[in-house]
Amino acid sequence: MNRTRRWLSNKWHAAVRLGHFVHLLANWQTVCMSKIRMSGNKKRPLPSLRFRNGLILNHGTNDDPLVQLDEVFIKRLYDFKTDAPRDAIMVDIGANIGVVTQFFALASATLQIHAYEPNPAAFEALQRNIKDNHLERRVTAFPEAVGRDSGDLSLWVDINTTLSTAYTENSPEEGGKRIRVPLVHFDEVWRRLGGAPIWLLKIDTEGAEGDILEGASESALGAVQNAIIEYHDYIVPGVSERCYRVLKASGFKWRIIVRPWNEGIIYASRPGLMSTSTAMERF
Repeated sequence: MNRTRRWLSNKWHAAVRLGHFVHLLANWQTVCMSKIRMSGNKKRPLPSLRFRNGLILNHGTNDDPLVQLDEVFIKRLYDFKTDAPRDAIMVDIGANIGVVTQFFALASATLQIHAYEPNPAAFEALQRNIKDNHLERRVTAFPEAVGRDSGDLSLWVDINTTLSTAYTENSPEEGGKRIRVPLVHFDEVWRRLGGAPIWLLKIDTEGAEGDILEGASESALGAVQNAIIEYHDYIVPGVSERCYRVLKASGFKWRIIVRPWNEGIIYASRPGLMSTSTAMERF
């Protein structure tokens, strides 16, 4: 009986997921057939995802576009439930191939975005997505990591780009190698914006989130109005508590979604800016 229930549950979830693909993607049939054919050969990439609204999502052999499609456009984990003011500024740290950047660029025609991605393979796809979606005037990409200091960082690459980190001794996946990438601190990120207010700061950096927040000056962090921060306690134990301490000291209120594998997402806002959500509250 349990085996039958699991089988039915898997079939149900697969059907629901297929329904979302059909709704979102103009080339869903090609994507699904390619997914079936590439089974057991992860180095054979899927085609670019072509959305019905005209969005194009390019990616490479080490990217995971369907997982990002699910998280960003289907589950909408980055939907902040608050519209960006006209000509607002967003900073996307750990932009990867630019899925979250494109999600917010679609939501606001005037939003200006600075996107940071140190993994060369992901950055190349990010640049293609900016160009192919005609976002050159609104999105500026930087091939840099952001951390506590400026200098460089030893980053794991040649693996799934969503797992690329500098905070593990061993490669997160077989075949990874370390390279040195440029590193800047958050105050430099803010300086490049001319000291302007940041409507939304998004951080997804596989363990660097604590260093980024702790390395920011009071003035730079004070310019941030809202933040979406993925924490990864399974990579850096206790990093979520470090994030909470900085956010509390800077005057933020926040709520969190906790995931079962010891990571989660923090949604933080200045008092009075907090959006409504069903996420777990932690004040």
